[in-house]
Amino acid sequence: MRFELTNYSDHPEEPTWIVFRFAQAHIAQEFIVELEREGVKHERDENGGPPFLVGVKQHHRERAVRINYSVLGRHRKPFMGDPVLRWSVFVLVALAVVLAVAGMVMSK
Repeated sequence: MRFELTNYSDHPEEPTWIVFRFAQAHIAQEFIVELEREGVKHERDENGGPPFLVGVKQHHRERAVRINYSVLGRHRKPFMGDPVLRWSVFVLVALAVVLAVAGMVMSK
């Protein structure tokens, strides 16, 4: 089994295609809508899923990958969802930077 960081890869049998995999049908459908809006031709796996598969020709790779990340970005959870934790980390980092700059200035 291969570990992949992205939800797309080259087609295992057809080198002219790239295959995008989605775990949820509504995200795959949103990807398809965005591809159509950009005029990128595609094919979808009619067998259903999951995974829900969408194929795009390699010469549309750059646009398709950009659309893919845009769609996935709309559905991702925030890195730090808790606002108190997020602001605490921000304040802590800001304080560390201020102390570092102050230490550098005072040592000269």
